[in-house]
Amino acid sequence: MPRYARVAPPLPVEGLFSYLVPEALLDRVVPGVRVTVPFGRQKLQAMCVAVDDAPPPEGITPKPISALLEDEPLIDEEVLQLAGWVAKHTGCTWGEALDAALPRAVKIGNPGRRVRHARLAIDAHAVPGVVKQLLEKHEKQARALRILADRGGDLPVRELMSLAHVSDSPLKSLVKLGFLEFASVRVEHDPMLRMPVARTEPLQLTPDQASVTGAMIDAFEAGGSETFVLQGVTGSGKTEVYLQLLRHVIDAGRQGIVLVPEIALTPQTVKRFRERFEQVAVLHSHLTDAERADQWRRIRRGEAQVVVGARSAVFAPVPRLGCIVVDEEHETTFKQQNVPRYHAREVAVERARLAAARVDGADGRGAVVVLGTATPSLEATHRARTGLYTRLLLPERVAGGVLPDVHVVDLTVEERRKGYTFLSDPLRAAIEDALGRGGQVILFLNRRGWASVLMCPTCRGSLKCPSCEVSMTLHQRAVRVICHYCGHEEPPPERCATCDKPFTALSFGTEKVEDEVRRSFPRALVARMDSDTMSGRGAHASVLDRFAERKVDLLIGTQMIAKGLDFPNTLLVGVICADSALFLPDYRAAERTYQLLAQVVGRTGRGPKGGRVVVQAYDPRHYSVTCGMRQDQEAFAARELAEREAAGYPPFGRLVRVIAQAPEAPDAVKRLTELTDLLRGDAAEGALVGGAGPIDGVTVLGPAPAPIPRINKQYRFHAVCKCHDDAGVEHVLARLAGKTGPARRARVLLDVDPVTML
Repeated sequence: MPRYARVAPPLPVEGLFSYLVPEALLDRVVPGVRVTVPFGRQKLQAMCVAVDDAPPPEGITPKPISALLEDEPLIDEEVLQLAGWVAKHTGCTWGEALDAALPRAVKIGNPGRRVRHARLAIDAHAVPGVVKQLLEKHEKQARALRILADRGGDLPVRELMSLAHVSDSPLKSLVKLGFLEFASVRVEHDPMLRMPVARTEPLQLTPDQASVTGAMIDAFEAGGSETFVLQGVTGSGKTEVYLQLLRHVIDAGRQGIVLVPEIALTPQTVKRFRERFEQVAVLHSHLTDAERADQWRRIRRGEAQVVVGARSAVFAPVPRLGCIVVDEEHETTFKQQNVPRYHAREVAVERARLAAARVDGADGRGAVVVLGTATPSLEATHRARTGLYTRLLLPERVAGGVLPDVHVVDLTVEERRKGYTFLSDPLRAAIEDALGRGGQVILFLNRRGWASVLMCPTCRGSLKCPSCEVSMTLHQRAVRVICHYCGHEEPPPERCATCDKPFTALSFGTEKVEDEVRRSFPRALVARMDSDTMSGRGAHASVLDRFAERKVDLLIGTQMIAKGLDFPNTLLVGVICADSALFLPDYRAAERTYQLLAQVVGRTGRGPKGGRVVVQAYDPRHYSVTCGMRQDQEAFAARELAEREAAGYPPFGRLVRVIAQAPEAPDAVKRLTELTDLLRGDAAEGALVGGAGPIDGVTVLGPAPAPIPRINKQYRFHAVCKCHDDAGVEHVLARLAGKTGPARRARVLLDVDPVTML
């Protein structure tokens, strides 16, 4: 009897496709293997999700599978179902979700132990002159060459392409011109797994720690799946709770996944887990293809007790999952910003449910999810209050640690007194005091570069990106103005093109803060951590190791230093501008301001010398700032949840954002209007899915220009569907199914439960 494979291609095409299984492959084509199949006029790789003997509909002659790509499944039934769940809940196809579940390194096969690097073929001193010549006609080549020189003259080709926002074509042109050369470099294992560590023993838990750990272990032993919100003040010992819970899970023959939001947290987190567990695997974006493939295969073979990684590690092929820890669960970096637009927190909860239900896991035990943070997201807070999640508290710091003293500086008053400043007199005095006592200092500002705006004082116009409707950021050391959205860069113009007046640099970023700090405190050893300085391989670990070893006195950085890092000798944290993101056109702005401030305040006061925080803000009386300084989650949640409920925003409802973008604004508006008419029931009867009328419990807002109306030469318009419940989201996705695919003039993006409205 013929057998048919149902395959999911990694394309935005709805449904599964049936293919005849050749007789020679009957025993080898099973769910979870990839096959090559004819698809239209091309052949593509697709995942087999089912095999049966049900023929396709009459009149359709299925084509045979062309080739089998693996001898055994890459994905088990649990991850297959998980990808199906992701597809259903994010509005993508099953094939697109499965494609995201597999690392690129695995899909292309083991690339071996070598990787292609780009290296400077000319003297570094000659680079500025070459860049200047290339800029006139070959901007991408100039950008790639400059970035390579800035990063030491040797980078993996894929990393350079990503940093420079280019394909490999400009790099090949640079090679032909003799400015670059390609080299095949032997890859070493991930340095985080090579560094020696001293084994440590479990610590004596405080009564609070013992209570919450016991509750989670009891849930694991009871079977089923349960999600815990572990809310602990900074320094309360959440990591030790994770370690002891995972030890119990591992001793029971299961494995765990630990998700962290920032690459900067990975080195310290991996070190802590390697000190307790012998078999730790790592999955993050700074691994080479070969390393990622090696780690993934180790995990699949069951050789890893614990997997530590960023959001995509939630799909790690752990065979006997017992626990998922989502550390700093409130972080928006857990949301994927391209297809499939999943949130790792939600996927983790569903994966634990599937793991607990697996037949081979029927040992009486279940799988638990731990959402750990000092500042829970309002979604997690609301679900805990309504009983969907279980809330556990760690209200005090371990070892008698106390929260630091907080001093507030009103920048409006400070500027009236002494003019425009970002290092107030109280902050300068606090830095001098901390350094004088042999302590270390962290300065936080969530904005990189030298100045975020170049404005003409006469016509009041700012220098904007030619491809985006945003201001260019001045990077003084690189002598460039750069768009942080599309990557366009150019030399900073000396004068306004309209009125020929010199530009004035407004606002400030971490680069400018660093220069001022070095000038004001010349004896201090200063380091900066932001995406400009941390792009190199191992850069995060290097700076953090130097800070831990007290080889850095003063660390300046963006949000990557705001959470999860534990340095007891930090006597001062300075928040340069606490409310810099407060007035963005985004309903989550207050929540983000509170979370960042509460997290960064928690970086000090962990040692015997205590700690101090100086918070500078333009509106220091805003409730997100006052609550953040006190780390008062209850007061903030009470105020913000009341406002969200009145407006019908999450967690008291759900959102689906529909974005249309096109090179011409009218094309984007037209496409989005067609879709909003469809959602409101205003379109032609025959075009509707599930009825001609409006969807119950759904309010459609828009179309309207997006807050950033143009990015990378694409005009952007958006609409927001406010859904009363999950059913509303499902109806919106059903009505839009098959109608948001590629179009000749406009592209449509769906974002379910967006974490940003920009």
